[in-house]
Amino acid sequence: MKKHYRHILILSAFALLFLVNSCNPFDDIYLNLDMDTEFNITAAGSEISIQKDFCLSDFEDYGDNKDHLLEIRYISSAYLTINSTPGLQGSNLVLTLYQADGSTVLFKYTVSPFIAGNYKGNPLKINLTQQEIDNINLYLKNPKVDKCFVAKLELSNVTASAMPYQLECKTEFLAELKIEP
Repeated sequence: MKKHYRHILILSAFALLFLVNSCNPFDDIYLNLDMDTEFNITAAGSEISIQKDFCLSDFEDYGDNKDHLLEIRYISSAYLTINSTPGLQGSNLVLTLYQADGSTVLFKYTVSPFIAGNYKGNPLKINLTQQEIDNINLYLKNPKVDKCFVAKLELSNVTASAMPYQLECKTEFLAELKIEP
């Protein structure tokens, strides 16, 4: 009988541990949405200005979960040089993110001076003000509406070891998707 009680006690302890540590089906589910935008530039002038349009629906994680989204929240942004002509540099790199209309600025970030090689394999974290973060989150407020953006890259007083020069880079925008359980 003592042996029987011991087995019941052990099974009860395991059941209690399972209940305490099991997943709560009512917990929120979060998923990171990584929105990469690549720029491929070949030029010979002293100024670069290029823009790319993208929408949330361009990314599979958003499309797969759109009908079950409760919230989208901005997390961070970064710039990364993938490849460039040796010695490529400029006075000011300006990265701007607009709403879909192309005129409402969500953030504008400047790097001065800019040396492309410094960010090859070493991402530049784009530090935003709280107001800029709030602007992005306000724009993303209704998560079931597919929001679009315009990302613009500008570089002034460009010099490089060879002409024409080449710059292949990307910006990454990371957001968090809150999905209903």
